[in-house]
Amino acid sequence: MRSRALPLLLLALLLLAPAPAARACGGFFCTNVPVDQSAERIIFAVNAGAGTIDAYVQINYTGSPDQFAWVVPVPNPPKVDVADMQLFTELDQITQPSYVSPPFPEDCSIPIPAAEAGGVNVFGQGSVGPYDYAIVGSADPQELVQWLRTNGYQITPAMEPLVAVYVQERMDFLAMKLQPNKETKDIQPIKMTYKSAKPMIPLRLTAVAANPDMAVITWILADQQAAPENYQAIAIPNDEIVFSIFGGDNYRRLVSQHADQAGGRAFITEYAGPTVNLSAGGPQLGALLRQYRYLTRVYTRISPEEMTVDPVFRFDPALPDVSNFHDLSKDPRIWDCDSYSNSAVSRPAALVAQVAGRRAALLLPIALGALVLAALGFGVMRLRRRRR
Repeated sequence: MRSRALPLLLLALLLLAPAPAARACGGFFCTNVPVDQSAERIIFAVNAGAGTIDAYVQINYTGSPDQFAWVVPVPNPPKVDVADMQLFTELDQITQPSYVSPPFPEDCSIPIPAAEAGGVNVFGQGSVGPYDYAIVGSADPQELVQWLRTNGYQITPAMEPLVAVYVQERMDFLAMKLQPNKETKDIQPIKMTYKSAKPMIPLRLTAVAANPDMAVITWILADQQAAPENYQAIAIPNDEIVFSIFGGDNYRRLVSQHADQAGGRAFITEYAGPTVNLSAGGPQLGALLRQYRYLTRVYTRISPEEMTVDPVFRFDPALPDVSNFHDLSKDPRIWDCDSYSNSAVSRPAALVAQVAGRRAALLLPIALGALVLAALGFGVMRLRRRRR
């Protein structure tokens, strides 16, 4: 009898005792992935009929105005203009990923928390916005570097080998510097128009001044959905998303981890859909959405040592649309009030946690009472045996 009673008692206690910190309980919250202020942002508008691409590039720079220089390889001499920063801000807002979390706990306390110039071809020089610029090319990278330095464009020693690589690939260069009377606060995004069929990001040259785990956000306006051609396409499963009770989540860290698993050469498609589904407040974005039928937003995080290949994007009309809205409000989740986070679990496990959380106050005294009665019964049985 004793051998059967003890396992039954332990089983009852295991079923009745709740996990102390795991709960599935009420509430509702929607969170956007925060804007990454340090990210590199690029917009490509592909004009298939004309065989050209309009590339809008947001320039991030902190430092003295006289040290500013921006040099980018281009497949051929571009037309240069400036763009409005509002274009990037608004496009980011309407396409950034948004996750709706499962219900939050009700019983978790929340604390406050041109002409020839020697061996250099000068295809054009001029001024646009706050910049002076030059479009140059050469078959000799040393002469090209010397020309840029002589004309006031900052070229560091670390940039020289990469300039040589792009020269071997027969690329030209757009070099820019701030005008003498301009400050860093005057910096504006740049628009370049050049002949090309596929968008390409010159990450190899970016590596010279890039930060570790740098975010790269790219929008591609075209007639079809765009996808990486020489980088891996990755996705983040919903059950890997972990929410915080403060409104954050681990999305960016997951993108970084998945990209690292692909050797740093990976992009996730955060949004892809017809432009008629989007609305714009600003005139510049409104004009772009009316001009192009489809918008793709891709994102990655990459470190300088991983920037060994320039990503190129292709077009595939068979790819399905991708929503930037992820409703996980009905997903089974177990909340941990100690760490103010949760994790995805199976529905049976979530149900057990829910029952345990709601019945803990009632079941604990019952469990303790059962333990006391069992101990008394065990003592009485031993006393009777001794008397016999």
